[in-house]
Amino acid sequence: MITVLLTGVTGQIGSAYAPLLQAKGYRILYLIRPSGGKDAQIRLAEVLKNIREDKDIALEGDVILPNCGIHELDIIRWRWEVDIIIHCAASVAFDESAGEKTRHTNIIGTHNTLRLADDLYCENFHHVSSTYIAGSLNTFDEDQLDEGQLFLNPYAASKVEAEKLVQAWRGGKYTIHRLSIVTGDSRDGSVLTFHGYYGFFAPFWRMLKMYEGKWKATESECLNEGVRFDENGNLELPLFINCSATAVLNLITVDWVVATMVKLLEIPSTNQTLHLINPNPPKVLDVIGISLKLIGISGVIYDKENPDLSPALKRTQRAVTRGINKFAPYVTGETIFSDNNLRRVLGESYTPPPVFDEKLFELMLDYAKEKNFGLAQ
Repeated sequence: MITVLLTGVTGQIGSAYAPLLQAKGYRILYLIRPSGGKDAQIRLAEVLKNIREDKDIALEGDVILPNCGIHELDIIRWRWEVDIIIHCAASVAFDESAGEKTRHTNIIGTHNTLRLADDLYCENFHHVSSTYIAGSLNTFDEDQLDEGQLFLNPYAASKVEAEKLVQAWRGGKYTIHRLSIVTGDSRDGSVLTFHGYYGFFAPFWRMLKMYEGKWKATESECLNEGVRFDENGNLELPLFINCSATAVLNLITVDWVVATMVKLLEIPSTNQTLHLINPNPPKVLDVIGISLKLIGISGVIYDKENPDLSPALKRTQRAVTRGINKFAPYVTGETIFSDNNLRRVLGESYTPPPVFDEKLFELMLDYAKEKNFGLAQ
């Protein structure tokens, strides 16, 4: 029986990955940090629909602690037993205010997980990273890492340092999975956390909800502010979004990501980096335009700021701009990623990710709206 130790099962990638590992019959050790008064076993039950007796084992720990916080007796119990470690745990916060915590989680967490691999005598390490460590580079292939690029945020910078640690590891062989922007499941739109793509549109959803209530209460006041709802119930919001007219946004769905990662798990690691990307990504303008339409917002402009906004709408503009500013590098520029290593390794088993058309965006946004974009009600 193959035994896998998985970090990050409570995150978006890990929670979608675990059921596929279960389907393969692997015994899985889940490294889980207690949180909110809930122990590892309770948190595991919250994210997995099916827990198999003797095959799904919650290990209490925390990657930011030495030995990942695992009790010494557990390390002795599982020494020589773990065949593969899959390190998915990470902080994905983009904000500079959370930069120190992000760096600590992603860099120290990776260091400690590698040391855990040594302590367990596990010689196969899979590490989840991001293609957007490319930063300011126009093109980025799988064999590049630190090329002197400017980083988009503390998250990207921390993932470069984490990859360096993995590449310097001498305890066995590694595979680095660099993912582009991961969205919900292509089959039902479900997603565990509303970061990335969803984080960009959450401020607009919040504005829509605010103006819906205001329109019902004081329609005339909204009209005086330059805000109205059309006959189809769409909010006309003449705000400015700064984005590229030509760039693309490399979106992939979580179900495609984990299905591809499972295939890669069955291929021997050879100290290589693989890009899990969309070879035909949608244009930024299409992503924003289609998504806003599906949310119920029209009238947004892209070429220049609107000088005729009312004082109230100017405040709204500032609030929206603050909300999406951290995503500005992703929608104003473009990096072209190669995936030659991935295609070579997978060969005929390679399948492209789902096409991001309006139907897929609608599926994802229907789910996000149902969940209020993860915002408190």
